[in-house]
Amino acid sequence: MLTVDIDVGGTLTDGIFTRGEEVICVKVDTTAHDLTVCLFDCLAQGAEKLGYADVDLLLNSVDLIRWSTTITSNVLAEQRGPRLGLIVSRGHESDLYSGQAKSVLLDRLIFPANIIGMDTTTADSEVMTSVRGLLETGVRRICVSFKDAERDPSAEIRVKRIIGEQYPDHFLGSVPVLAGSDISRGSNDMTRTCCSLINAYTHGALAAALFKAEDELRETHKYAGTFLISHINGGVAGIAKTKAIDTMESGPILGIHGSSHVAKALGIQDVVALDVGGTTAKVSVLENGEPIFRKPSDLFGIPVDISLPYLRSVALGGGSYVKPANGSSPTGVTLGPESMGSYPGPACYGLGGDQATLTDAFVAGGLINPEYFLGGAKSIDHGIACNTMEMQIAKPLGLSLMEGCRTVIQLAFQSVADVISHAGLELHKTLGSHTLFAYGGNGGLFACGAAEIAGLREVYFFNFGPVFSAFGSSVSDISHVYERPLYLEKLDEAGVQNIRGAIEEMKKEGRKDLLGEGIEPAGLTYAAELDVSVAGKNGHSFMVGDTSLQSARELSAFISSKLGGSSNFSIDVARVQLKKSMAKHPNIKRTIQGADAGHARKGARGVAWGSAKGEAAIYEWEALQPGNRLKGCAILEGIHSTYFIPEGWSIEMDGYGNGVVRKS
Repeated sequence: MLTVDIDVGGTLTDGIFTRGEEVICVKVDTTAHDLTVCLFDCLAQGAEKLGYADVDLLLNSVDLIRWSTTITSNVLAEQRGPRLGLIVSRGHESDLYSGQAKSVLLDRLIFPANIIGMDTTTADSEVMTSVRGLLETGVRRICVSFKDAERDPSAEIRVKRIIGEQYPDHFLGSVPVLAGSDISRGSNDMTRTCCSLINAYTHGALAAALFKAEDELRETHKYAGTFLISHINGGVAGIAKTKAIDTMESGPILGIHGSSHVAKALGIQDVVALDVGGTTAKVSVLENGEPIFRKPSDLFGIPVDISLPYLRSVALGGGSYVKPANGSSPTGVTLGPESMGSYPGPACYGLGGDQATLTDAFVAGGLINPEYFLGGAKSIDHGIACNTMEMQIAKPLGLSLMEGCRTVIQLAFQSVADVISHAGLELHKTLGSHTLFAYGGNGGLFACGAAEIAGLREVYFFNFGPVFSAFGSSVSDISHVYERPLYLEKLDEAGVQNIRGAIEEMKKEGRKDLLGEGIEPAGLTYAAELDVSVAGKNGHSFMVGDTSLQSARELSAFISSKLGGSSNFSIDVARVQLKKSMAKHPNIKRTIQGADAGHARKGARGVAWGSAKGEAAIYEWEALQPGNRLKGCAILEGIHSTYFIPEGWSIEMDGYGNGVVRKS
């Protein structure tokens, strides 16, 4: 069986091709103007490495493609979606049910002038007058989100019908209308409104890219296998049953679930997961091998009352701008938040970029080998890197070139360490005993430096670290999440029967959806969850098994135990997650060899950071064997990434091809 997992990042697109025990990794530039281009670039490289003459012959042998994309995240972060209109309950035009005087969505996803308040009984003619006014201002999509519509969505459905009758699909003036209850049946009006706006804002760009990709796969290349899209819940699903908001931050979340998979396999309990790419650095935390979930959470600063893995980001990566700070920073320089991305990229790429970046500092400072960047597949100009860093950073600060590089590198490590420290404060946890999992294209460069500042003493480098989100995809399953409102203020036998009925209804819908995607529903597993509120306040979610749902007495006792003995609660929402197991990445352990790593040594190079002598030993990452050990200062050069070990740290390779790095 041949499976393909592709993750589109902000700078590079990663792929993992798995054929039995053979695993091939590739990296290509992300083509921001059209993400289907980098999808097929990735497939072409995989075909070449696996010995296929072209992509068509590769796809003839592929059973499954899982694709994670940044399209929706990029549209939301860059605020380049269509102009939206919104109809809400009268009196909530500004707060959008947030409890604040002004919602964070105003002047971000939607202009205040394009929000209309009305009653659920507003006359049809008044509805149409309001809609015409929205369309005349350039609105291209309309959302309808009335208060308490999850209990009774009929008013939202009525408004959709009125608009649809006036502007049917076959007219050029047709306008898509989305009800909040179409996206969420949860009890939080603010969340339902936010999610519907986010979905409407990002839907067009995602739909265009996904349908173009599928058309090229099916029509041009005659691909007959399964094509699935990664979701925010850590699973995958077919295009037909994917909403735009489902894909938000799916790549980073796949990395978190990949970290959980590895932590359990290695028996590691507590983890700080660090993902550093070309554009952003992201930090998440695992406890007992599982991601820490937060509710409420947020999507790019937009609050949502849904449970998501804890994830914090900083706009910092290899492409981040470096500038003199003009006195505004104690270090004398600033990093980011702007990034050069892949095109034109850092100055050292020689593609027209004229701004110093962190990658230029790494190259000029000796941490990246310009002759072996991405295994030599990408051309890097050492002279341009040195000249750019000297003219733009070192000279303005009155420093030597190496001092300037050291200043920039130290600031980069400090910035990531600050995110780790902030995570500990935010989660009220001491993270010093946690193991740092470092991945992403630049994770291996940052890990030890950031860990040392943050007080962590153990770091893991992974054999598939440079393509770790694609690895997370390769261990993911098909997953759908369904929810139904309940509002049971008194739990009796009839109420338990309602809960069981809602759960069975959602299971039935899930099986129907899978059949609609052409996927056989055999082998499904289900997990049921209840949202519970105490004294009218939401915020408690509990997984429930069949035993607890046998009677009102048993369910009451179960929930009361979770609430510390409280019996004053109401049950608001029932939720079911459906999963179907898919082909997984193989976990192959090799025999431990001797400790000597001399066979992998390539030489030495001057470095600006991490060595009192200003020199690092250079090793070939792929040549290191299980059991090999070495001490810093050392640089391990791989085909897809570079791993940096400063003085005071040592590394030992384990049987899975991972490097275990410890503070001496």
